[in-house]
Formats: sequence, C-alpha cells, structure tokens
Amino acid sequence: MKPYSHARWHLYREEVIKLDGGRCVRCHRSRADGAVLQAHHKAYVSGRLPWEYPYGDCETLCKGCHAAEHGIAMPKTGWSLFGVDDLGSLCGSCELCGTEIRYIYAVGHPSWGAMGVGTDCCDALTATTDAGEHHANLIKEREKKRRFVDSPKWKVTVAGDMAMIRDRILVQISPYEGHYRLKIGNVRGVMKYPTVLDAKIRAFEFIESGDATRFLSRIKN
Repeated sequence: MKPYSHARWHLYREEVIKLDGGRCVRCHRSRADGAVLQAHHKAYVSGRLPWEYPYGDCETLCKGCHAAEHGIAMPKTGWSLFGVDDLGSLCGSCELCGTEIRYIYAVGHPSWGAMGVGTDCCDALTATTDAGEHHANLIKEREKKRRFVDSPKWKVTVAGDMAMIRDRILVQISPYEGHYRLKIGNVRGVMKYPTVLDAKIRAFEFIESGDATRFLSRIKN
C-alpha cells in the first residue's frame, strides 16, 4: 500500500487544511491565491501511518514552504509560462521573491507545480524574455489609450456630441438617457456607457483591435 495515495490520507490532509483555515501557516496563502496546500508532519513516529497522528502534530504548508521545510531545492530550469493575470493594482506578491506585483505570470514545472511570479522572476525561471516583452507591450498599450482619451482632437459638435477621427474612422459620443452611446463611422451602437471615459475606452479598444475596420467593411459590403 502507498500510504500517501490512500483515501484515508487524503481525508486527513483536508481536515488539517480546514483546521488551519485553508491557508499555509507560513506565508498565509490559500488555494484561491493559487497555492498548492499540503499537510506537513512536524515529527515522525516509526510505524505510524500518515493519518494516525493527532491534528496538533501536523500543519498546513503550501508546496513552496513545505519544500523549504524539508530542504528540497526548487528547480532552476524547466519552467514554462502558461498564463498571465492583471490584478489592476499592486495588490499581489511574487511567490518567488515577495515583491509587490500587478501582473501575475503563472509558471509551471513538471516536478514542482505552479507558481505566480512577477515579470523578472518569470523571465529568470523560463530563461526567456516573454514576460518582459509582454509587460512592455502592456505599458505601451496603456499609454496609447491614455493619449487617445486625452487627445486634443476631441471636439464638441453643435449637437453637443464629442467627436474625433482615429485611423480615418469617425468616433462620436452622444449623451443618451443619462448615459452615453457610441457612434462609429455612421453606425450608432446600442450599448450605454455610464461615463464619457467608459465610452472613449470602448472606442479605443474597438478601433485598436481592428474590429471597427472589419465591422465597417462588412457594413459597406
């Protein structure tokens, strides 16, 4: 019998995790934060099965803290990037170096599992510049959006609409029933936006993605 594959162990492990509030007792991360939680035996008794310990003899550790406890070295190579998430602000932290981060890059290793790390740690682990380039592109895109929103090319028409031409496409924002609506080219949208800023951001994304050009082309044909 492989004790750590036994159903009794899985049940006991989940009970330990529940008693610790579903968080690693060292770094306080939970599964919702992407942590892989494990039950750590503080001491071992010869001949005793893993689930035959009092709860007080075990504690919940994430995979990283558990490995550190046992002196297992984290692999330096073989990591792959498989996802990125924008938290919207510096409210996250890199699982490798602890730095506050906004963009979490999910990296994985066949023998270690997954971690959420920052730009520099991602590039160091994967031996690529993928995260750095992705981050640079995000900043460039954000600056383009700000320039669009703040552009002096926005003019107020006689009818009270805001209008400008972007990539030879006429964009108009009109007040409508306490909200705002977009008109791209000669086509007025049905979506209502709570603020002018929301409407401008949507117009930018629609044009920048190329969807506006494709949409207007289909309308003409």
